[in-house]
Amino acid sequence: MEPSYNLAVNLPLRGSVVTRLRAALATTPVDVESLAYPDPAGALWIRKAIAGWLERVGGHGPVDPELIALTIGARHALALALAASTAGRHPAVLVEEHTYHGVRRMAKHLGTRCVDVAMDRHGMRPDALMQAATRSRARALYVQPTLQNPTTATMPLERRLDIAEVAERLGLTIVEGDVYSPLHRPVREGLPPLARLAPHRTVHCGGIGKIVGPGLRVGWMVHADATMQAVTSARIQLEQDGLPALASSIVARWMDDGTAEALLDELTDAMASRAGMARRIIGEHLVTSGTGLHAWLPLPDAPAMEKRLLARGVHVAASKHFVGTGRQAAGIRLAMGAEEDPDRLEEALRIVAAER
Repeated sequence: MEPSYNLAVNLPLRGSVVTRLRAALATTPVDVESLAYPDPAGALWIRKAIAGWLERVGGHGPVDPELIALTIGARHALALALAASTAGRHPAVLVEEHTYHGVRRMAKHLGTRCVDVAMDRHGMRPDALMQAATRSRARALYVQPTLQNPTTATMPLERRLDIAEVAERLGLTIVEGDVYSPLHRPVREGLPPLARLAPHRTVHCGGIGKIVGPGLRVGWMVHADATMQAVTSARIQLEQDGLPALASSIVARWMDDGTAEALLDELTDAMASRAGMARRIIGEHLVTSGTGLHAWLPLPDAPAMEKRLLARGVHVAASKHFVGTGRQAAGIRLAMGAEEDPDRLEEALRIVAAER
């Protein structure tokens, strides 16, 4: 029987996090107030810690913690943002032609259609965005400027400015998906998110699951103004009566005391090593960011490659979920962190290279 390898799920390496989490659980303060109903937006001290994290490693300028709302992971943040931005007369959302599969599923659940926008090696093309928005009359835009999922594309500053300018000209609400930017060193050195370039029309949706593990379910939304934040808080209170505070309080302490950044540095070093190994095995045509969690392998027939890999026990994310109905993806995504053991990752990559 062939061994089974996981190149499908975009997970960070989690061994070091487990050790830190065990210690944190033993020392986290708990009092009676911890068991009261929480602030629906999250405790202010936790939101202040998140604001500091975004400023230090997310490319943001000063972030007002009063404009942040905690969510149950980044996917929850995206669901809330899409629901709010696509309600009304034009229930459509503009997305990259290859995009995060969860957004396509959310849009379908909301009764919203996705309008695909052409991409190049720098991500979404501003000219294609202008055309698609004008043609469809959509007023919501979902975009991933940094380490785009699945292609790994990162927009340079000029592209970000152009996308922001189109959004401004057409009055688009930008839903910025951003879970990978701390892994990309240029962002940490000052490449700004769209929330900094177009703050009055961007809802920034992020989380720390791609750094410490999605099982902690700690995400957030940074809103354009207090009114939008209040709407999100009211919805969270209606649906959840506030969110559990234990995991977010641990994450906030890690952000404040340097633990989160130490784990981030350890992860980026490890992913850089894995990206180098993948390029050596598969070849320079493999597209990687150097430190991200996934790589993109361009292929003329992605479904056929997926079938061959599955027959040999290598699981990859189904490419059909990244594209719209009736279209075929231009490649496959390879998750580089789900296999904790680097030897198993190497074995899986050698199978990919052999089947290509």
